[in-house]
Amino acid sequence: MGKSISLALVTFTFVGCLGIWVGGCQTPEQKVEKLISKLQNKNPKNRQSAEAALTKMGTVVVPALIQALQNPKIRQRVVGVLAKIGEDASDAVPALLKTLQYPDVNWHVVEALAKVGRNAVPDLVQALQNPKIRQHVVGVLAKIGEDASDAVPALVQLLPDEDVNVRASAAKALGAIGKDAADAVPGLVQLLPDEDANVRVNAAEALAEIGIDAVPALVQLLPDEDANVRASAVWTLAKIGTTAVPALIQTLQSKNAQTRISAAGILGQIETLDAAPALIQALQDPDSRVRREAALALGHITAVEAVSALIQLLQDGNEYVRFNVVSALKQIGTAEALKAAEEYELR
Repeated sequence: MGKSISLALVTFTFVGCLGIWVGGCQTPEQKVEKLISKLQNKNPKNRQSAEAALTKMGTVVVPALIQALQNPKIRQRVVGVLAKIGEDASDAVPALLKTLQYPDVNWHVVEALAKVGRNAVPDLVQALQNPKIRQHVVGVLAKIGEDASDAVPALVQLLPDEDVNVRASAAKALGAIGKDAADAVPGLVQLLPDEDANVRVNAAEALAEIGIDAVPALVQLLPDEDANVRASAVWTLAKIGTTAVPALIQTLQSKNAQTRISAAGILGQIETLDAAPALIQALQDPDSRVRREAALALGHITAVEAVSALIQLLQDGNEYVRFNVVSALKQIGTAEALKAAEEYELR
């Protein structure tokens, strides 16, 4: 009886140990493979659990995930895990770039590459040479934004591309990079008269994001013969805002009347009192259109110090100038300004 109990105990112990050895002592590689296989499990909870576990393991699972990208059944979920791993998945960048060729997952790949961020930029720059995935790559660089500054030279080379979508995307990416894309200003300026509206808009917005370094080139465009170019320059300078004010004030002295008109209008849009003295001086401009814009601008910025000069301008020989002066006085709204506007309207 004692021998039977001992034999049973030994058998039980052996079987238990064997179970632990088989089920509980997996190698790390086996554990990763098992989790990856669960990515195609029919149960959503099992798939989500596997994704979470793989994400938590981080860098160590990247080599296996790179191999798993070849499996179309789980490719999208693998890309999703790599996206969640983020910067630590930089070793997967070349494989992810190859995966851009698959239309069913390329949007997810763009997101994953963007999550890798700065570490993906060198490979992305090289990938711009591939016309089949170029637009997707530019989109990734746009999502990375400021951290993609090393890609500026390569993106500048794409600005004159024959493909309108590439031109638009390159301009957008340079705008996302922002101030560090100052070297792109000449190329972006060349896009302002582009035949495609989307390209023009993206170029203008990019110049606005680059900011102060774009101001001199934009000021030069204010008298451009192309109305679209002038409009883009005006909009962009207004969006750049206060950092453009000193250059615009100086531009009020330009010999070109159209340039002075645009400068006065932009200063009114920026709405800074720093421009008030220069705009008050512009009320004496020999061109009535400049006087008209200067008056309107002074109203927009509520320049109380301009009230006396505006009241004097109610004697101007141009009715449109006088109309804008009345409007400006009402906007400024002091007792003196309102009284002068009312008396003029009662004449």
